Amino acid sequence: MIASDAKQQFKNRLSQNAVVQLAAKLLYMLSRVGLPPVILSYVSLEEYGIWATCFIIISYLGMSTFGIANVYIRYTAEYHARHDTEAINRLLTTGLAVTIPICAMLLALLGLGMPALLDVFKVAPHLRETAAVLIFATAAAMMLDLTFGAFNHVLNGLQRMVRQTGIWVASFLLETVLIVGLLLAGLGVYALLWAFVIRYLLATWLSARACFQVLPGLSLGPRHFDRTLLTLFYRFGGVVQISGMLSMILYSVEKVIAGAFIGVRATGLFDLGQKLPVMSSQITSALNMVFLPAVTHLYSLGQMEELGKLYLKGARYISLLTGLIMGFLVGFATPLMTAWLGPSEAFQATAFIMAWFTLPFQTHVTTGPCTALHYGVNHPTRTLFYPLTQSVLVALLVGGAFLALGTTIPAITYGVAIAMILSGWAYMAYSNRFLQIAPGTYVWRVIVPGLIPYGFGLALAWLTAPWFAAAGSDRWPLLGRLAVCGLLYAVMTATFLYRAMCDWGEREYLRRQLVHTLGGFIGKALGRKAS
Repeated sequence: MIASDAKQQFKNRLSQNAVVQLAAKLLYMLSRVGLPPVILSYVSLEEYGIWATCFIIISYLGMSTFGIANVYIRYTAEYHARHDTEAINRLLTTGLAVTIPICAMLLALLGLGMPALLDVFKVAPHLRETAAVLIFATAAAMMLDLTFGAFNHVLNGLQRMVRQTGIWVASFLLETVLIVGLLLAGLGVYALLWAFVIRYLLATWLSARACFQVLPGLSLGPRHFDRTLLTLFYRFGGVVQISGMLSMILYSVEKVIAGAFIGVRATGLFDLGQKLPVMSSQITSALNMVFLPAVTHLYSLGQMEELGKLYLKGARYISLLTGLIMGFLVGFATPLMTAWLGPSEAFQATAFIMAWFTLPFQTHVTTGPCTALHYGVNHPTRTLFYPLTQSVLVALLVGGAFLALGTTIPAITYGVAIAMILSGWAYMAYSNRFLQIAPGTYVWRVIVPGLIPYGFGLALAWLTAPWFAAAGSDRWPLLGRLAVCGLLYAVMTATFLYRAMCDWGEREYLRRQLVHTLGGFIGKALGRKAS
C-alpha cells in the first residue's frame, strides 16, 4: 500500500511539473515577444545591438559550465532517491569549489580582453564605455547564476519544479516590470542592465532559501568537500559539455553556412523563417526538463519497467503537442509570414524556410527523452551519437545539394532540414535499443501522432487558399482569416487525435483533467458571486 501511494505521488508530481513547465514557458515567450517594441522606443538601435551582443558573449561563457548543471540534477536525484542528504552536501560544496574559480578566471579574462572584444564587434568610440559596462556586468550576473545557480539545479534534481518554476516566473516578471519602469524613469539602455542583474540576484537568493527549506539537513562548508566527486564533474560533466557544445553549434549551422556562402542577408532570412518553429519547439521542450530527475529517480530504484513507460509516454506527448503546433505553421506558412513581416519580396523566402523547418525542429525536441535516458542511467557518452551523426549528414547532404542546386537558400534548407530529421530518427532508434522498445511500437506511439496534424494543416490550407488569395497582402484581413482557420484547425485536429490516437486511459485522464479544471473555474466564479 505504501509503495503504491509513493508511485502515485511520483506520477502526480511528474504530471504537475510538466504542466507547470509548459505554462511558465508560454508565459515567458509572451513576455519576451512584447518587450522589443517598448525597448526600441527608448533605446537606439545601436545600443540595442550592444545589448544583444552581451547575450552572444555570455552564451559562449556559459558553455564553459554547461555540463556541471546536469551533474547537479542527475546526482541530486540519485542521492535524494537514497535519502542521502550528506551526499548532496558533498556534491553541492564540491561543485561550488569547481565553478567559482572557473567563473572568476573567465571574468578576469573578459576584463583583460575587453578592448580587443570591442574592436571585434566594431563598437563606435562614443559607445565603448557603455558597451564595456554592459558586457562585463551582464557577464558577472551570469557567472553568479553559473555558480550559486547550483541551488536552482538542486531543486530540479529534487523534483521541486513547481517551486523552481515559480521562482523563475517571479524573477522574469519582475525583470519585465523593472525594464518598463526604469525606461520610463530615463535610464536608457542601463534600465535593461539593472533589471537583468536584479532578476538574477533575486532568483539566486530565492533558490538558495528554497533548498534549505526543502532539505533541512542541507549545509555547505569545507568539511563537505569531497575530492572523489571531482570525477563526476570532469567525467560526466565533461561529456555533457562536449555534447552540449556540439548541439549548440548544430542548432544554428544553417545560419553559419548561409552567412559563409551567401552573405548576412541569407542569415537574416533563416533567422526570421525559423523564428516561429523555434519558439514553438521551445514551449514543448519545457517538458524535457522534468525527465532527467525522473529517469534518474526510477533508475536508482531499479524500476526499469516504469522508466520505459515514462520514456515512451514522454516522447509521445512531446511529439503530439509539438506536431499540433507545427501542422498549422506548415500549412499556413505564407499567410503567417506575410501578416508578420509584410508583403515585401525581400522576405518571400522566409515562408519556404519556415515550412521546411517545422518537422526538423519537432524531431529535435522529441529527442529530449532520449538524452534524459542516457544522462539518467549514467551513460552520457551515448548522447554523442546524435550530434556526430547530424554533423556527418549535414556535410554530406548540404554538399550534395550545393552540387545539384548551387549555393542557394533552398540547397541549404533541404540539406540541413533532412539531416536534422534523419539524425533525430536515428538517435531515437539507437536509444530505443537500450529499453528494448520495438521500432513498430515507437513509430505508432510517437512518430505517427506527431505527423497526423500536418495532414490536417495542409488540407485546410488547400481548401481555404482562394479565401486567403482574396485577402491579398493586407495584414488585418489575413490575421482575421488565420484566427478563424487556427481555431477550426485546433478543434478538428485535437478531436481526431483524442478519438483516434488516444487509448482509453489517456482519454479518461484528459476527461478528468478537463472536468477538474472547469469545476475549479466554476467554483471560484460562484465563490466570488456569493461574496
